[in-house]
Amino acid sequence: MSCIPKKLLVWDAHAGLFPSPDMDLNILEDWHRCNVNYLSINVGFDVMSRDETMATLAAYRRWLLAHSERFLLAEKFSDVRKAQHSKRLAISFDIEGMNALGSDINMVEIYHRLGVRQMLFAYNLNNAAAGGCHDTDIPLTRFGIEILSEMNRVGMIVDASHTSYRTSMDLIERSDTPVVFTHSNPASIWPHQRNIKDEQIKACAAKGGVIGLNGLAIFVGDNDTSSESLLRHLFRLIDLAGADHVGLGFDYTPDVTVDLSAILRARPDYWPAGQQYGTANIGHAGPDRIPDLVKGMEARGLSQFEIEGVLGANFARVAKASWSM
Repeated sequence: MSCIPKKLLVWDAHAGLFPSPDMDLNILEDWHRCNVNYLSINVGFDVMSRDETMATLAAYRRWLLAHSERFLLAEKFSDVRKAQHSKRLAISFDIEGMNALGSDINMVEIYHRLGVRQMLFAYNLNNAAAGGCHDTDIPLTRFGIEILSEMNRVGMIVDASHTSYRTSMDLIERSDTPVVFTHSNPASIWPHQRNIKDEQIKACAAKGGVIGLNGLAIFVGDNDTSSESLLRHLFRLIDLAGADHVGLGFDYTPDVTVDLSAILRARPDYWPAGQQYGTANIGHAGPDRIPDLVKGMEARGLSQFEIEGVLGANFARVAKASWSM
């Protein structure tokens, strides 16, 4: 049975897959069978080097192109519609943090040409471009400002998830296109350092951006995957930003062979103590929860137009404004 009506555009702005050339991308069927039309998957984050990111990107591209009967590598917005009409899942890539550039701004265009359509400025810790949410709160550096300009030029979505407060507000103020938080919940519901303040939510919406509901259980509550708690976060976002500025970015990780707990333990700097990262069996709420979210939004009195916006049209609007093709 389908998770959601097939006619709607459903956009998941970020998957929580651990980026690795060894990842079996058949797990993308978890989204496909739920009638998700577009998904952004991560090919690198600040823990990884540029070489590791490029190796992952190359492997993912090869796999997706070899399975074009089910998936479509989306380079422009019309590809998303093409995938929807042909009952395929449109995929593009994101990178979490700027270490993947290897200090070379020329890599922004290279990544764009290879299918990266959104980038975060930091992953939890500060880097040469920006501040991270688990580190000293700093604004964009001069290098970060140059990167932002280059991303605006080539046509990448600017993502402020995982960044520090000052960096996120700097991005929102400086960007030529709307800035998004693809997978960030309101801290006023659950006070985790990875969640964002009401001021960030309002500033993002005021400049045309979108905030994506995150389904990772430690960002929802005390390892909480309940639909009721997801709806509390969703309604808070809607109350603060308006339904036109809220979307889905589940940060969902299906069952995979990669030992995520071992990865977290290996880098306590990126996933510090006291932030629930040591929780056993961290839960994930993914696209199969969309019917519950729709029912909740209907019960709250949201219009069909507003619900369609949250499911996908809002992030699609930003993609149209940001992507260069």
